[in-house]
Amino acid sequence: MPQKLSPRDFLLQQDWRKKIIDRIGNEQWFLAYLDIHTDQENGGLYCTLIPNNSIEKVLSQASWDLSKGSGFPGCVTYYEGPKERTTYHKFGDDTGIEPLVFLRNFHGIRKPYLELSEEYRHFHNLCYDPKNNHYVKISDDGNEEVVVRISNDRVEMRLLEVRQFLAIKEMHLASFFDIVRYSDMDPTEIGPDDKSLAFREGLICYSFHVSPCDFSMKAGHKSFSRLLGKKLIPPLPKEQSGMWPYETKEKDYEEFIIGIDKNGALVSYTSDPDRLANYFGANPGAPNYLTPVFFRRQVLAKYYANPEKFSVEDGYLRCGGLWGLRMDNNHPEYVIVFLGDLGSDLPHSEQLYWRSFNVLPEGGISKVNFRRSFLAQFADPERPDLFFKYMFESFARRWREHFGWNFFIPLSEKDAHFYTTLRIPLSNDQAEFDGQVLALTKILIDSINEKKLAAELGGSQAEEKGISKLSRYLDKARIVDAAKYVTFLRDLQDLRSTGVAHRKGRDYDKVSARFGIGEKDLMKIFEDILMQASEFINTLDTLLPSKKDSLVSHDGLYPTSGRS
Repeated sequence: MPQKLSPRDFLLQQDWRKKIIDRIGNEQWFLAYLDIHTDQENGGLYCTLIPNNSIEKVLSQASWDLSKGSGFPGCVTYYEGPKERTTYHKFGDDTGIEPLVFLRNFHGIRKPYLELSEEYRHFHNLCYDPKNNHYVKISDDGNEEVVVRISNDRVEMRLLEVRQFLAIKEMHLASFFDIVRYSDMDPTEIGPDDKSLAFREGLICYSFHVSPCDFSMKAGHKSFSRLLGKKLIPPLPKEQSGMWPYETKEKDYEEFIIGIDKNGALVSYTSDPDRLANYFGANPGAPNYLTPVFFRRQVLAKYYANPEKFSVEDGYLRCGGLWGLRMDNNHPEYVIVFLGDLGSDLPHSEQLYWRSFNVLPEGGISKVNFRRSFLAQFADPERPDLFFKYMFESFARRWREHFGWNFFIPLSEKDAHFYTTLRIPLSNDQAEFDGQVLALTKILIDSINEKKLAAELGGSQAEEKGISKLSRYLDKARIVDAAKYVTFLRDLQDLRSTGVAHRKGRDYDKVSARFGIGEKDLMKIFEDILMQASEFINTLDTLLPSKKDSLVSHDGLYPTSGRS
């Protein structure tokens, strides 16, 4: 029983008649389906779509025009003179009324459930979240918003998307309600003017009556009331719907710092590509489209933290298939993006995010980006984390193509994020460093194909682990400095075991000293670790036949070891 209602107001359903009906269609969320079953109240609410030319007919009577559980595809049989005709209808009849929510019922053999209109789901390209029984809308910038919430007895929908749907379909939403309440009040206590009412005003129509409760299923109650009716919610004007081809809002562009003036004051300029100069004579006097804009590397933290949505790649950032941004992430200290690309490629919400990491330019773009952007040359990445991935992927592909098996077993789907988010830490943070150590050991050590190595070695030795098998394999292949790489892998494994998988203690202090932890920044230490990992991969590559696309050393940064 609703609180703060007197027995009389409860029976007269004053809450529905004075407040609830008025709120339908006037709040951000509305009930598209409601099922009520208590000792004192039964009924619910149900929504359908009404053709605009049927409004007067629908509002001419309080009864529902489509009941729960109806509106499914079916045939209608009728006669034209003596001849029987059968016509198929998508929603069961020719009234043009469509359900927005379907009540799926399987006659007690399977559990019933509520289902959102397929057309509505497809119209807004909604993604179903099975864990929460929600529908999510993904905006053009990649943000996710819940727009439909479903539970056992109700469906809540965000009004904006519904009215957009109505606008394009040229229909109204009809919210049907049927509420029955039982009371211990004697019906004679209710005056005749309150006992029965037929109401019609604007887009609201309902009937209400109070009667004696003289049926056995509600023994003990003296009276009941029934509120039966509907309220129609109009669509947005098409021109205001915001749906294609009626979008009206132009894209906004942020300004970014591009330098300082002669007085040392910051100079910012819009990222709107149409207002920038280029090499073809556009907008003389304006900054060039290719003006480099500098950002702190922490700008990438948001994207690394959500690898299911974002992908940080060598020279490129992408948000699924929605948007992508060309960037220079080979610079040792900053992430650099051309001014015009910021405006052209990033949604405005992302421009605002990047603006908060914008700093004064310092120096120029990386050599890699210069070769790629201005000389139209292919250039391998130089930054150690990007270079390691390039080495690792190239080696893995070539090894598989030549030998027919994977030297490193691919990570499972649940572990794939360890590879996609592998990076030099963005800050001197112990937690981030530990996470990257864990990721690298999973990629480089835990993924060693022990079964295949053992087969190549003629079998495993007693209690022989992965690194030990690898050591024997490298010795058999006569790899120069094999012991150096085995030691590196064992130290890396110990760093993970003593500092990530367990509480840090004396054992961690011993192994961390081998990496210089405490003497250098953690970012620099992990950079050195990745360089050693790249050397190891490059050494493994020498076991493959020489090819033009084989891995090579880069200006001595990653020296290549060979077989003796």
